[in-house]
Amino acid sequence: MPQFNDSDHIGDTQTAIAAGAAIGDPRIVVPTNEGVYAVVPKDYEIQDLEAYLPKPLRVRQHVTLNDTDSFIEYVKAYAKQPTTRLFFANEGEAFEAVIDYHESADAPAWCDHKATFKPVRSVEFTTWMERNRKQFTQVDFARFLEENLPDVVEPEGAVLLEVALTMEAKKEVTFSSGVRLANGQIQFAYDEEVRGTAKKGTLEIPEQFVLGIAIHENGPAYRIPVRLRWRLHEGKAIFWYEIVRPHRFVQDAIKEIRTKVTTDTGYPVLTGVPR
Repeated sequence: MPQFNDSDHIGDTQTAIAAGAAIGDPRIVVPTNEGVYAVVPKDYEIQDLEAYLPKPLRVRQHVTLNDTDSFIEYVKAYAKQPTTRLFFANEGEAFEAVIDYHESADAPAWCDHKATFKPVRSVEFTTWMERNRKQFTQVDFARFLEENLPDVVEPEGAVLLEVALTMEAKKEVTFSSGVRLANGQIQFAYDEEVRGTAKKGTLEIPEQFVLGIAIHENGPAYRIPVRLRWRLHEGKAIFWYEIVRPHRFVQDAIKEIRTKVTTDTGYPVLTGVPR
């Protein structure tokens, strides 16, 4: 079988095609720096034989990691100086590591080995954000507070639980007014009919409470202030809450992840998308 061992011919694809065409031998194998090819007489096609080698000539892999630590460990295991680059896309909030990035303008690379990671919002943060600024009936709000009581760090859980239970028990009362007190509470005055007798009473609810929840899964908890809002309509109380500047907490959480990735891998994180 004809062989092409002369170094001047290695990588010279045109020479290989011409030789194959002239000889018509389908077994001609031409090694190059970029792969191993065979010249096939029919239409003089070049066939890539990399699949028949003991191992690939380079890594072609796109790995998706599910948490920060896994992303960091993968980068540490495969990164190499000076070609690895880390990126963060503001839109989509995703990290991407290109292990075989271009070394310089004069030394391009394939950029075929990548790892990505997108921080996932925690269930707790998602739950509170989904109902943020949306109105509740008195009973629905009481039940929402009761179900998510573990997320509240101020006031104490027992205090808020008592408020929730009282609100649910007083669902049939008629509210006449609501005022803000100096102690940070909202006091509602109501009329209640008990066994045919009208009774007056008051209900006090914190005007502000504080959540202690993580922004992302497996992330650190943040103290997030929440303001209670309300209005009276035909003797019924309507409630909603407003999380104070939630985007700032998200930004802080992302910044912490970026800092951790840079510190633990030793590679700076560039803002942008490697496209």
